[in-house]
Amino acid sequence: MSYLRNGFFLTLCVAMALTASTGCKSKKNAQQPIQPALNDSNPNESTTITGQPNVDLEGLNFASAGVRPVYFDYDSYALRPDALSTLKTNAEVFKGQLAGAIIQVEGHCDERGTQEYNLALGEKRALAARDYLTKLGVSGDRIVTISYGEEAPADPGHNESSWALNRRCEFNKATR
Repeated sequence: MSYLRNGFFLTLCVAMALTASTGCKSKKNAQQPIQPALNDSNPNESTTITGQPNVDLEGLNFASAGVRPVYFDYDSYALRPDALSTLKTNAEVFKGQLAGAIIQVEGHCDERGTQEYNLALGEKRALAARDYLTKLGVSGDRIVTISYGEEAPADPGHNESSWALNRRCEFNKATR
């Protein structure tokens, strides 16, 4: 009986070790965006989103449509008042001009903290932005999230003004 318990314990330890080793992304993997399956038939075709008109995903430009990033305080994923205002504006664009687009919300952090911590914080920031957009009427089926942690800084500097620009969520079209 003790042999069975020890065998079970060993199996449990191996399973936990495998889960832990695959749970953290390496720097190389952390930079790979989530790519939702949209339309595998012809990459040059526009894609129909259920209930939405055909939208040429290749021709979308989020920045020129008025979509702006949102910023966060140090060590926080709470949406600030300026972020709430920006998200309201972005939601109107996502429901209007970009109504057929699949939206990728990218969570970013400054360079302080460990890689694992920053990946987790970037994910929480992306999810906070996603949740608020869905409360504003943007379909959650159209939003994918990814965390880049500290791996894609907007400003490469090493001071507070640079870090403030790096603590953000950006919004881009999801690619195939």
